[in-house]
Amino acid sequence: MFTTCRFSVGYPAIAPMQPSRKPVSSTKPEIIVLWWRPWMWGLSCLLLCLLCSQPGFAQAERKRPARADAAPKATDQAPVRESENGGIPARKLEEALQLLLRADSLQSVRRKAVTTTEIASLVLDQTITKPGHDFYDLFYNTWEAPAGIEEFTITIGEKPGRANSTLVTLRVNEEDLLEMPLQPNPELIEEAVADATAIAADYLQQQRNLSRQLEKEDLGGSGIY
Repeated sequence: MFTTCRFSVGYPAIAPMQPSRKPVSSTKPEIIVLWWRPWMWGLSCLLLCLLCSQPGFAQAERKRPARADAAPKATDQAPVRESENGGIPARKLEEALQLLLRADSLQSVRRKAVTTTEIASLVLDQTITKPGHDFYDLFYNTWEAPAGIEEFTITIGEKPGRANSTLVTLRVNEEDLLEMPLQPNPELIEEAVADATAIAADYLQQQRNLSRQLEKEDLGGSGIY
């Protein structure tokens, strides 16, 4: 007969773990850990370089003090006269300026005389059509005032005629002298221009003779010869 034996293995009882009663600090040493990061090393090196470079810039900007026994620079020297360097003397320069001023004054007087002459004698264009402009151009190119007559005003105008024709007008010193039909034919335009120039010249000559005659009568009546 076999005898059944029971063995009971005993395990020690394990007590449940209890939380530690020591206070845990909530702040961690983050500042110390940041110094070990690469970007913090780069930033600190950059700040160190900037701090070191400021004294260098300040020293570079400082100017050296001038020595009392140092020779003056070329810019500090006294100005040299032009005559010593072979320049134009002051007298010759003044004479040249005077000559220039005289020449300028003469030119201004001549310009004024030409301007007054051009204003005293006028040939105005008041035409509309192409034949009218051709008439004016030919009249202006062939016109010659009588000798001694400088003050006059000639106006070449144009008026509508019958059908499609036009009338060219000639006025001298506010006096209407001519009004004729104008045809778009170069030969006819030349003939009309020749007649117009002759009429204008005769009128100006008559006006001049009349003015002279009146002046003589006035002088004779006053007893002045």
